[in-house]
Amino acid sequence: MRQQIQSAYLAGKGWVDPLLKELRGVIGVHDRLILSDQPPQNPFCTQNIWLNPRTLHIESISDAAKQLKAIQRNWCLYSYHLHRRAKLILEKLPPVKCKPLSFPSPLPTSPLGSFTLLDENTLLASADCSSPFPNGEARFVEDKEGPPNRAYLKLYEALTLAGSKPQSGEFCIDVGGSPGGWAWVIHQCGAEVLSID
Repeated sequence: MRQQIQSAYLAGKGWVDPLLKELRGVIGVHDRLILSDQPPQNPFCTQNIWLNPRTLHIESISDAAKQLKAIQRNWCLYSYHLHRRAKLILEKLPPVKCKPLSFPSPLPTSPLGSFTLLDENTLLASADCSSPFPNGEARFVEDKEGPPNRAYLKLYEALTLAGSKPQSGEFCIDVGGSPGGWAWVIHQCGAEVLSID
């Protein structure tokens, strides 16, 4: 079975069942990580797609780290079991500094692969992933003073992924605007905003 893995999908928290309905060729489910024997698909309900997963037989923690380093430098762990062993592998890899982004910022450009332990001696790793963020989770420096709620972080993420933001001189409409987190972001970007709830 493991030799047939052609793609893997990390669902967001609470999104495993909807993602399972979207995907073809599901051959395994490991907590939020869904394995498929089909080439990469473009489902809606995914946080990160592992585009070229490889199954690696490992003899030891050091061997796992050595094999990962031979593929590339930067790795992110998705741990769903064997947590201690997985963490020991991660500790033998070069550290990846994933500081929260300040908005607006460009997307991270360094390649970031993902790996997990399928069992004690089998590692699944993908050097290419759809998201530049660890496990597909964008983190931003939080403003605990200005915005009326935390919804602004979702718009930060969407605008960062889109590579654009509202500009001065533009007019935006925020439909369903209460309590105002998105309108706050648009206004901070310099655009005018009409918020409708």
